[in-house]
This record gives sequence, structure tokens and C-alpha cells, in this order.
Amino acid sequence: MFNSNAYYKRQQQQSKVKLVIVTIHDACPAFSTKIFKVADLLEDLDIKYNIALIPFFHEKQDLTSYPDFVEKIKSYKDCEIALHGLYHERRSGKFDDFHTVTKSCAEEEIRTGLQIFQEIAIKPIAFIPPAWKLNDNSIEVLEKIGFNLTETQEKLLILSSKSCKKIKIPKVFNWDSTGYPEKNIINIAKDERRFKTIIEQEPPIIRIAIHPRDPYQAWHEQKSMISKLKDEEYTIQRYGEILSALKEYSYSSIV
Repeated sequence: MFNSNAYYKRQQQQSKVKLVIVTIHDACPAFSTKIFKVADLLEDLDIKYNIALIPFFHEKQDLTSYPDFVEKIKSYKDCEIALHGLYHERRSGKFDDFHTVTKSCAEEEIRTGLQIFQEIAIKPIAFIPPAWKLNDNSIEVLEKIGFNLTETQEKLLILSSKSCKKIKIPKVFNWDSTGYPEKNIINIAKDERRFKTIIEQEPPIIRIAIHPRDPYQAWHEQKSMISKLKDEEYTIQRYGEILSALKEYSYSSIV
């Protein structure tokens, strides 16, 4: 029997759910100075966040060969670590391709990344594809291997062995569109304008992606966004906590 009171209570609860996901991307030894600086700042501000860690950056930096870097990453108490591709970028500069690859190729690369993570005692529940590009082949592999969450530019994907729920959310805030800090400065005003529009709409989930190759002035804007969202009663959560929240609430934006 339909319980109207319970239904409307759930709807009221859902309307109050406002979550923020803050993720430091492209974590690898090559960018250790910037990665550690941002992580230290987030920790000092008592902000929960995620680190998207690259197992074998540029086909050169196997994390098993950088124990000091790995231990520093693992020492942060307010963060959760996600798998961020395998190479992220190959020696040629080409990004990991999880949006046009075959299923067998996607599985080989994802399993190789996980093997490196296993050797450094990290077990991620989330997979973050470089540039947020992902095809159905890669999604099926992630489901098969046992990942619980992944994301694209405008969706969060909740994974299980039986289903994939795609939750449509605003496009991620990203200041690194070129790979060069001096060129990425064009994104500051653009993201600031979009944020002012988005915050008025009160979407349930907003994502902020921080990259080591962001424009030098971006941190001020990122910190300002996080502060504004907290003022607007958004809750900042790590991927595992986001999963729990999404299981509790039924979003109308599931596609």
C-alpha cells in the first residue's frame, strides 16, 4: 500500500540533500610539490576531499618505486584515494583512452593499475577516468572488477554487479583545460560566472576538481567556492560517504 506520508517525507529529505565533492586530480610524483601543497591546505581547513592517484604516470613513474611519495599521500587523514587511469598520459602525451577502447584493453589497463595499488596497499572504491571520458566497455569492466563509483563530466555512476545507476549532475568545475597553467587562466572568469548561476539553482551535487596544472590564481577561487557552498549548507563528502548518501536518497535525475 502506498504510504503518502513516507513518500513526501522522503521528497522533503531529498530536497535538502546538497553535497560537494572536492578532488585533487593527477596525483603523481611529477607533481608532488603542488599536490602536497593543496592537500595540506585542505587539511588545514578541515575539508574532506579525494585524491585521484595515477599508478604509472607517463609510463615512467611506477608508484612502487616512490615509497616516500606514497607514504605521504597515505598519511593524509581527511582524504580518500581513487584510481585515476593507469598512465593518465603516455610518453607521447596522449591521454589514457577509456572512451573508445575495447573491453579487453580497458580491463588490462584497469587491472594493471589495481595491481600497482595492491602493491602499495591501497584499495580504491572509485575510478576516475582521465578527462572524465568513459565508454560502456569500460563501465562494464569496472562493474566486473568490483568498483562502486565512477564519474564523467556530467554524471555520477553508482556501480554494482547487477546495475549501473547514472545520476545526472552539473558539469564538474575544472580549471585545467589545456595542461598549461598560463593558458588555463581563461577558466577562472568562466568558472566564476557558471558558479554564480549554478549556486542559485541549488543542485544536489557539485564537484570541484583541483589540478596541479591549474592557473596560479585558481586556488583563491576554489577556496571561495568551497566557503560559499558551506555557507549554503552543502556538505563536503568523500566518495565513500557520497555512495552512502546516494543509497539513502532516490534522485529523480537517475537516467
